[in-house]
Amino acid sequence: MPPPTDSLLAVDIGNIYTRVALLDIVGGEFRFVASGQARTTIELPFNDMGEGVRQALDQLSEVTGRNFLDDSEHIIIPSQPDGSGADSLVATSSAGEALRVALVGLMPSVSVATAQKVAGSNYLKVVEVFSLGDRRREEQQIDSFLAAKPDILLIAGGTEHGSKSAVLRLVDTAIMAIRLMPQNKRPEVLYSGNRDIRADVKKRFEGLCEVTEAENMRPELDRENIDPARRQLSTLYEHVRIGRIAGYSEIARWGGSVLPTAQAQGFVVNYLNRLYKSDNGALGVDIGSSATSLAASFRGRLSLMTRPDIGVGHNAVSVLHHTTLDRLLRWLPREVSPNIMRDYIYNKSLAPATVPQELDDLYLEHALARECLQITLASALPIYPDTVKGSGPSLTPYFDNILIDGAVLTRAPKHGQAALIVLDGLQPCGVTNLILDTYNLAPALGVVSALNPTATVQIMESGSFLNLGTAISLVGEARPGQEVARIKVEPKNGEKVDLKIKFGTLQVIPLPVGDEAKVNIQPYSGFDAGFGAGTSKTITIKGGTVGLIIDARGRPIVFPKQPAKRIEAVKKWCNVLGEYET
Repeated sequence: MPPPTDSLLAVDIGNIYTRVALLDIVGGEFRFVASGQARTTIELPFNDMGEGVRQALDQLSEVTGRNFLDDSEHIIIPSQPDGSGADSLVATSSAGEALRVALVGLMPSVSVATAQKVAGSNYLKVVEVFSLGDRRREEQQIDSFLAAKPDILLIAGGTEHGSKSAVLRLVDTAIMAIRLMPQNKRPEVLYSGNRDIRADVKKRFEGLCEVTEAENMRPELDRENIDPARRQLSTLYEHVRIGRIAGYSEIARWGGSVLPTAQAQGFVVNYLNRLYKSDNGALGVDIGSSATSLAASFRGRLSLMTRPDIGVGHNAVSVLHHTTLDRLLRWLPREVSPNIMRDYIYNKSLAPATVPQELDDLYLEHALARECLQITLASALPIYPDTVKGSGPSLTPYFDNILIDGAVLTRAPKHGQAALIVLDGLQPCGVTNLILDTYNLAPALGVVSALNPTATVQIMESGSFLNLGTAISLVGEARPGQEVARIKVEPKNGEKVDLKIKFGTLQVIPLPVGDEAKVNIQPYSGFDAGFGAGTSKTITIKGGTVGLIIDARGRPIVFPKQPAKRIEAVKKWCNVLGEYET
């Protein structure tokens, strides 16, 4: 795809909404101009992804007065002298059910674990694993493979110049199963193992399946190389989608390809982490109807975790398979019966596009979003590098910036509610800047970052992303109400503030967008604000729509044991930051 020149259309297709954004040069720099949105149309009555894109483009035309479709309903690329069309288009998508993937690898804790990371970077559900640790008989493995009906077979195993025969035996078992499958149901195959047997593997699949190759994802026992396999897996993912979703191939032709949304967001998070050369990480969060993803970058090393079975709409019921109703109910500032929570979740799965109409429904949806983050974070923590900085092995690592996506967050009635959901769900430690992707630009910029890095920087610094504020999260244990820190805030414009912070509290100090303040953080002995236990530091922060947030609820968050006191505490947190009842 050629680098974008003057104007760019960014298409992102989710399971509920299809969004189109126009990026163009204004005053000599790239800017976000306008956006259009429509319901995604991969299901009845349209059964065509392209229809939703056209509807979103029609809305964008109404806003801008600029035509993007010709009389035949085809995209106008490049832009024309009359101002119609755009110079290029990029497309991302998370629409459709998760694809099913089977893994082949030698050691469960080595090559299989690496293959799990590769699969976790996309909207894929692992349905079968063959490894040396598998104690099933061969016929049982074959029956299980046939029952799993994988769309993709990912073969790992064997370090460079390492084991050959063991990998080939596992491959032969998978081949016997594939021979029994109807030809139109056979999986795509990706081989990313020992290069010495690459030719043997391809030969075994001749006349059965095409084999796509990638560099060995585990070339040495103590070294991973997952990016090549991750890229090739995206290509296979797109190929399967093109064969199953009408209109997918048309969108791919318009933009050259359709990149999975989670990976595109990962690219922009990785790019920003490299750009600012932070000692800590950067994190991207996306809560969707069907999937929840976390894209973490540590010194330019990207770790992606996508849970295609966890969401606040289509896959809301799946959340109950990974948590309990009590854990969901603990986030509510009112007494609610488990049956009401369960009924809400089942109804949401049946009608995922509905939005809360009552305050109680909003509480329930936001509780569901918190648990989506908790479940996904629990899956992500084991794949983060051992060298990342943090307050403890079971706690969230230090992230300087968290980029927030997903309609449940970006369209929350109050910005403070989005901030509170992220603080509750991820429970970050130390000092973290919260950034809201109001216009859903992150996936597009993730693609653009590889084509035109300047455009990515200019758009992010133009105000298209909303700074919510800075959160200071204290880590330590104390009695409720005990003083744990002293924080002094000196704004450039405004009065100084001197606070004594008590354990169990959540406080907000308003600091408008565009303002700056010096903040002196003095945690007491045993408490850590990201600089070491008891270590003080003065930092400079920028204002946001929420302001400076001071979270002294502990990590993990400590809830009062008595139900009445828990409800009272959660109510205070909701009203201080979320403004639910104002």
